[in-house]
Amino acid sequence: MVQDECAPARLRFSLLGPIGIEADGRAVPPGPPQQRAMLAALLLRAGRPVTLRELLDALWGAEPPSSAVMVLRTYAWRIRQRLAGPDADGPNGTRPNGTSADGGAPVAQLLSSVGDGYRLSVPPESVDAHRAERLAATAARAWRKGRQKECATLLTEALSLWQGEPLAGVPGPLAEAERSRLAELRLTLTEQRFAAELARGRHHALVSDLTAFVQQHPLREQSYGFLMQSLYAAGRQADALAVFARARRTLGEELGIDPGPELCGLHGRILAGDPGLLAPAPAAVLTPAPEGVVRPAQLPPDISDFSGRAEAVRQLAAALTGADRTVLGVVSISGMGGIGKSTLAVRVAHQVRDHYPDGQFYADLRGTSGEPADAAAVLGSFLGALGVAATELPRAVEDRSRLLRSLLDGRRVLLLLDDARDLTQLRPLLPGSGDCAVIVTGRTRVPGLSSRAHLDLDVFAVDEALDLLRQVIGGPRVAAEPAAADDVVGLCGRLPLAVRIVAARLAARPRWALARLVTALTDERHRLDQLRVGGLAVTTVFELGYRQLNGVQAYAFRTLAPFTRPTIALDAAAAALGLGPEDAEEVLESLVDAALLESPQPGRYRYHELLRNYAEQRLLPPERPPVAARLLRFLLAGAVAAFQRAVPGDPVGTTFTVAGAARFADLAGARAWVVREFDGIAHAVGAAVRSAPDPALLDVAADLLVACSAFGRDISSGRLGSVAREVAEAAESAGHHRAAGRARFVCGNVAVQATRLDEAREHTTRAADSCRRAEDTVILRQTCNDLGVIALFQQRYADAVRNFDQALALARLLGHRSGALATALNAAVARLRSGAAEEAVAICDEELLALRDVPDSHGAAHALGIRGRALHELGRHDEALATYQECLELCRTAGLPRQEAMARYRRADTLRVTGRPAEALTEARAAVTHLEGARDGERDLAYALQVLARTEAELGDRAAAEEHAARAYGSLSALGLPEAAEAQELLDRLRSGA
Repeated sequence: MVQDECAPARLRFSLLGPIGIEADGRAVPPGPPQQRAMLAALLLRAGRPVTLRELLDALWGAEPPSSAVMVLRTYAWRIRQRLAGPDADGPNGTRPNGTSADGGAPVAQLLSSVGDGYRLSVPPESVDAHRAERLAATAARAWRKGRQKECATLLTEALSLWQGEPLAGVPGPLAEAERSRLAELRLTLTEQRFAAELARGRHHALVSDLTAFVQQHPLREQSYGFLMQSLYAAGRQADALAVFARARRTLGEELGIDPGPELCGLHGRILAGDPGLLAPAPAAVLTPAPEGVVRPAQLPPDISDFSGRAEAVRQLAAALTGADRTVLGVVSISGMGGIGKSTLAVRVAHQVRDHYPDGQFYADLRGTSGEPADAAAVLGSFLGALGVAATELPRAVEDRSRLLRSLLDGRRVLLLLDDARDLTQLRPLLPGSGDCAVIVTGRTRVPGLSSRAHLDLDVFAVDEALDLLRQVIGGPRVAAEPAAADDVVGLCGRLPLAVRIVAARLAARPRWALARLVTALTDERHRLDQLRVGGLAVTTVFELGYRQLNGVQAYAFRTLAPFTRPTIALDAAAAALGLGPEDAEEVLESLVDAALLESPQPGRYRYHELLRNYAEQRLLPPERPPVAARLLRFLLAGAVAAFQRAVPGDPVGTTFTVAGAARFADLAGARAWVVREFDGIAHAVGAAVRSAPDPALLDVAADLLVACSAFGRDISSGRLGSVAREVAEAAESAGHHRAAGRARFVCGNVAVQATRLDEAREHTTRAADSCRRAEDTVILRQTCNDLGVIALFQQRYADAVRNFDQALALARLLGHRSGALATALNAAVARLRSGAAEEAVAICDEELLALRDVPDSHGAAHALGIRGRALHELGRHDEALATYQECLELCRTAGLPRQEAMARYRRADTLRVTGRPAEALTEARAAVTHLEGARDGERDLAYALQVLARTEAELGDRAAAEEHAARAYGSLSALGLPEAAEAQELLDRLRSGA
């Protein structure tokens, strides 16, 4: 056994177990837990200064209490007392003779103030943790010189210093980190002792120790190899093979990886009965490197609050630790700036570093900067780390590359090449040996680079983003404001860098509510200003990519941003940019390659929300209007073509500012295009009108919304209404009546469909006024008709008749036959409701006569339904039933299920009043069944339920009648229709038993 190099000291300190102090062979209590934590921090840096900041971090981490400094001063005084012993005088810890407890330096000098911190002037050999590390270093030198017995003895002595869990019971972040490090050191030294004993040929003696070690630490691959060797040498070949099977199963189940090539090679040698395994020799698995060989360890530190990416880490680690060693193992990670490529690469590298014991290299290739790293310089750095003197470096890149490959041949080395530009930069840096592996990161996948695995990294999932927020600011703050936390990560676009920045800002401001940051991030104009802290800024990583663009690419990146939400089609983007489809595709795909644009599916493109914010900041004011005009005109041409498929012959189709060529084979194709493009249309219109457009652009925007309104049941009516309001207000501010009238008409139409009648009346009245000013007769007819519908719903029958008559006159003036029919029938309903049922019958008869020679089944069915209602009101029930029957037959023949259901519940009402309730019940139930599954049929369903309730009441089923009447009342009330009062009256009557 090697003797201590320093003289025996009277002070001894223990960290490899419960913290302890021994003075002159006498145990000295180390004090309360936090005082022990301070003592441990000083002992771990024995003889070196420890700053106040380091002590605060060691005991409390990032958020020490306000009294922390005073507490540390008190602990320092107490530690001096304990080191001085029971004879100490006063708070300075000195003895009467002024000497320290070890008989050497005065106690006042033993723990001295240095700057704002302290230094504990004790020899490292007096601390068991330092002594263990010195013994390990001496053992390594013995190994390299072939003195395996001496190595094993030194390692045994080092391991004997452990007395349980290191720093047991000591609180604080430093103690926690050191516990893990010292525990890992113990396991490593144990494995090195096994290797030394195997090299001495002591296979039999190790079987029991190795068996217990593998059971306790089933994920340490090296130890399986040691146990296999020991068992094989002991004549237990089957048991050795069983250990390999257990290793493969355990590693697969726990880590998702296969045993490494060394373990697999050992397995093959045992299967083959290799006699070389029986002789004393260096261990076959992961043996230390020979003396003089440098082991680079250049990986950047892993981060403690790494979040998410569990599957990505698993996949990449599996690819780097697979059994295939025939070719170089390369994995690559790509993605936009700030997506976390480097962080993930570093995490994976640390996960697999034990599989590459001969070293790890790291280089920032600065591929997105204006000055990418020179391959020759990177090679010079790598070769220098391998011990090649600067004077011996070859001058040519090719020669340096060949020398690197030669030095790495047969060695297991991992290279992390961060932010690669292209294959030209990468190729000289790649080893040639299949024993090595490379991790490459870059904004895009490097063309021509052969990879075992490639990961195109996406933004965080919501849970991953929230988990990072929790790790940095603490779970309680996130739990206290869950909705605000969701909003914060959402406004960051779940971009890892952005989430980390806001988390750091919140961590530095513990009294800030998360909602405060939500408010700041909601303002898109200044959002990126909020996403910076210290040296981190989202704009910095975006700027690196933007600077690489040529003029055309930069123009496209800037100018499409305001109008591309959620996505934009290639043909629309080409039109906006004023390019042909092929040229536009080349530009857009180059932006995808630069990770500044995404292509979620072929022919469609989108921005990450923060990249959109950045692009809009780069946009020059004169660039916006021409792009907006070209895009809206293109979109209007498509919408007009779709409108003409939806309502062929409507005169509105002849009044648009842009003609629409026939581009859809059928109505289904037209509808699919509008549904697919509508969100983008709505966003583009809103962005255009907010950029102070000229009147011509307002006209295009208003026309685009009118054309889309023909598909109101297929698109978001709420979004249509909100963007129409924006156009209307902008046009009214500019005094542009045509655009204002058309946009207000769309607002009113949306409100009518939602039965927001007062709102609809306001919008439509203003639309009519603007249309009169602009002499826009086509839309004026529509507004008059809508005003009649609104008045009809509100039971203002005289107003309804007046507006319908005006609309009818305009339709006839325009020669709009289908419009005239619809308005005439609306006028018939208004007259019916106002008590002029005879006039309603006359109008319907006139229209039905005109329809005899026109294939308009829908119009004829509508006219028959109104005629039946009018006859019912006149008490001509037999004629009403006959009319309803004709209507039902027409609906069945023409395939008009909704109008058929309407005719059924109206016919049921007539059957009921004529004393045929059983037949009425059948018809009413059939109508309700259909309308319950119909789209936008809530109003008619309520009417049908009222008829059903009345019928059930007459048949004596009061419970069912009351239930259906309540449903009818609920629907009509929710719709805001005046008929709710009638439904309430019916419900009250049923409940009262009248």
